Amino acid sequence: MTLRLPLFTLAMALSVLTLPGAQAQVASLGQGAGSQPVEILADDGIEWHRESQRYLARGNASATQGETSVHGDVLIAYYRSQPGGGTEIFRYEVQGRARITNPTQTAVGDKAVYDIDTGVLVMTGKALKITTPTDTITARDSLEYWEKRRVAVARGNAVAVSEDRRMTGDVLTAHFVEGRTAPTQPARANTNTRGQNQTPQARGRAQPAPAPAPAGSTGQRMQRIEGFGNVHVSTPTDIVRADRGVYNADTSIAMMSGAVRITRGQNQLNGDFAEVNLNTGISRLLTRADSGGDKRVRGLFMPQSTEPAGERPAARREQR
Repeated sequence: MTLRLPLFTLAMALSVLTLPGAQAQVASLGQGAGSQPVEILADDGIEWHRESQRYLARGNASATQGETSVHGDVLIAYYRSQPGGGTEIFRYEVQGRARITNPTQTAVGDKAVYDIDTGVLVMTGKALKITTPTDTITARDSLEYWEKRRVAVARGNAVAVSEDRRMTGDVLTAHFVEGRTAPTQPARANTNTRGQNQTPQARGRAQPAPAPAPAGSTGQRMQRIEGFGNVHVSTPTDIVRADRGVYNADTSIAMMSGAVRITRGQNQLNGDFAEVNLNTGISRLLTRADSGGDKRVRGLFMPQSTEPAGERPAARREQR
């Protein structure tokens, strides 16, 4: 049975959703709304499909629970009965101008599917973006957020920007932790001579997560970004390209591997691994111990003329 409710009777429909024992539960992007009631609003009315157990809201539709809201042109909320009585919403589908927000995070796209049981949000379409107070992630093909793991996956021409740091790649995986700022202690150079014998893989190993954020801190920040395929990291002086890369926001160091190229002006260095410090702008190029053959790093350096480029053609004309 399908029950269509015009706009003026929408409030009556919502009263059914918020009755004690019939409260829906919805996970949020890192917040958690508990058993607070769900409020669904729409400009063009709402349909209640009892047989398929779903609500269909049209026209600037939204569903809000606590501080988390789901918006779109068309919103479908699937619910199910609970053994002890009442119902709970377990899935949202949004079509057209999809947007999911809470006080510290916003995700936008053309379409969205939000599975509450798994805590996974998948967004597709154009202009895909997730933003936090300090970070932005964009993608061309799809954008996922795994709430329980605090992981975002961007696919297709993916870009992650953390304050003034930027990484791009075919696929980027961003790991979030609580707190808006990284640890305050500055990154120190490794003065342990024994560390010189460590493999590049060991030096690039992911760092442990920092201690939980102090009481009163809010929001999440990207702690680590992993890139796969055509990974690109920039410093004020260098452009670093590689097949894979891992950036650690706590140390401001990116470890790049696979067909690494470091470009500075017209000069280029090629190697197997690169350690890029985005704080100091220093890039170190390394080679694999088991690469075989010539294990030396290769560089191509273009000579610089002391004669201003703009004067050369005139000088040649005078000589003629």
